Parts: sequence; C-alpha cells; structure tokens
Amino acid sequence: MKKTKLLYFISEDDYFLTHKLDQAKSAIKNKFDVLIVCKFLKNEKKIKALGFKTINLNLDRKSINPFKELLCLIEFGKIVFNFKPDLIQCIALKPILYTSLISPLIRKTQMIMCIVGLGYLFIDKKKSTKIIKKIYINLLKIFLSKKNSHFIFQNNQDKKIIEKYLKIQSSKITIIRGSGVDTNKFIKKETKKNFDLIFHSRILYDKGFIELIEAIKNLRKKRPITLLVLGSPDPNNRSSVELDKIKAWHKQGLINWKRKTQNVIPLIQKSKIAVLPSYREGLPKALLEAASCELPIITSNTVGCKEICINKYNGLLVPVGDYISLANAIEEILDNKKLARFYGKNGRKLVIKKFSNKIVNKHFLNVYKQYI
Repeated sequence: MKKTKLLYFISEDDYFLTHKLDQAKSAIKNKFDVLIVCKFLKNEKKIKALGFKTINLNLDRKSINPFKELLCLIEFGKIVFNFKPDLIQCIALKPILYTSLISPLIRKTQMIMCIVGLGYLFIDKKKSTKIIKKIYINLLKIFLSKKNSHFIFQNNQDKKIIEKYLKIQSSKITIIRGSGVDTNKFIKKETKKNFDLIFHSRILYDKGFIELIEAIKNLRKKRPITLLVLGSPDPNNRSSVELDKIKAWHKQGLINWKRKTQNVIPLIQKSKIAVLPSYREGLPKALLEAASCELPIITSNTVGCKEICINKYNGLLVPVGDYISLANAIEEILDNKKLARFYGKNGRKLVIKKFSNKIVNKHFLNVYKQYI
C-alpha cells in the first residue's frame, strides 16, 4: 500500500524538535511518509535518526531581499515537485507565504497552513512593518489557492484577523490549541526550588522582557528575588533583545541566564512560578509545560496567553506592558504558598483536559485524514 506523503515546512530545526516532533512521530506511526524541510542549524542528524527524511532549505526568517527570497522560493518549489507530497503542512508566516506562492502549480496537493502566532508583523506599529504586512497579505490574496488549503489556528483572535483579510470558508478552518505537551514527562517533582521565577522562551522585546526586568528591579527594592531566564536571543527576529544587554543583566545579578537547552524539565521543576509577560502569542508552549509541572503562571491578558492562564484559577493575568502589575502579581503568589499550590494543581488539570500532546496529535491526524 502506497504511503501518504506529508511534507513539513518549518523555518528552523529547533522549532521542529520543540514544537512539532510529537505530531510528526504520530504521523509516522500512522504510516505517513514524512519529509522535514527547513533550515537545519545543528539537528539534522538527530532528526534523521528519528526516522524522518530531511532536506535543508536556506530560509532566512528575517530577510526581505526580493532576489534572495526568489532563489529560496525556486529551491522550495524544486523540493515540492521532486517529493510530490499529498499534504504540505507549513508552519509560521514565511513558510505559509512560500507555499501560497507555488500553490497554483500544485493543485493536487493539500496545503495545511498553521498560524502559530502573528508575531512581530502584526505587533509592531512602525510604518515600514505595516507596509511589509500589507504586501504579505496581498500576496496571499493573489496566489493562495483556497480550494486546496486548510488553515489551522491556535486561538480565535488570530482566526478572526486572517479570516477578515482572506475570506476563508469556515469549512477550511480548524482551531487546534497549541502544539501539545507530554504530561507524562512534564510533571511536578518534590525538589529544592532554586528559582522564584522562570522565564522560558526566546528573549524578545515582544515577550515583555523589558517589563520583566523592570518588575525585578522594582521587587529588589523590597526583597531578594531570583529569576531564571532559560532561552536565547533570536537574531533573525526583529524583536530580539541584544546579547550585550542580556549579558549585562546576568553580570549585574538581575537575571540568572542559561542558554536554550533541549531538556527544560529539571529547571522548570526547580522554579516556583512561570512568567511570560508577552504582548501577543499563538499559544505559548512554555506556559503549557510549566502548568503541566504544576507551576502557577503569570502572563499577559492578551491573545494566546489568556487561553492558557485562567485568571485566579491557575495563575494571574496582568495588563500588557504594565511592569507594576507584573511585580504585584509575582509578590502575591510568592507570599501565599497555599495559593501557589492551588494554581499549580489547577494548571495541570487544565493541560490534561485541553492541551496534552495526545489530544493535539489526534486533532492533526483528523485534519490529515480529511484529505487522504
């Protein structure tokens, strides 16, 4: 029996390992022939060893150079024509654009467009960014083949925005909340808590990192507080925090900075509260992982974040950009161990009920099967 060919198109290999690996494994288990196309920085051998086919594509997330983008698009087109996938699952805005641009040429291939957050393009208010956004939307309007495309959103707000621009039929839309988390691995452990707070994410201005720094400065006037920053800056993202600033804050003792690591579980378990004061998210996996480990969470009352944090049930929501409210929320939970336990237990219940990898993988398989 011929296997269904599934091509995953992702910006970089790190994201595949942290967010899409379980889904892709589920596809292989269900007899799909899976090809991973992305920019491989260091993990290609590891991904191949897990049973996946791989092809490197020199995709630059930050580039808007038309000549460079055209060359990359042609290379992607060659990969698609050679592999002849039945399904392409493209994840994030640039892979969605590339797939849309070649969609008139691959009408027998079903395209699954995964919006995992609208990010900098929709957050930043600069005139130049608004122009790029307008060009992006217009290119989708012109080239996207709606007959063989299906959109997956992580939250209703992102769905409404893209639906408004592209006039997508409701039958071509599915809400799948996040990438899922393995609740058998991400569990609470009775261990010494070395850190009051953990910020576990890329270090971006859009993640509310400056507000977090200001909140820590504010709290340090009254009490000692330890913040573990587990992640790296992202030079290919226009919102990336400068490396020299991160190093300076670490040297000053404001943060305890550890670069991105594959095994985050022990460090989450050694922390008391997970914090992510982001401006906007798709549905942040970092908070899901923390909640699964029974950490109370503090995040912004904004798109994506409020899907995971139910205010005063498993954590606290604070206004976007308000470091005083953020500092007050941190202090409120640190000063009440009973409340912290209550939020933590509720958070794990919520993850098991709505966000486990088993639930998410099943939803994606159901979408695939619609088009086989």
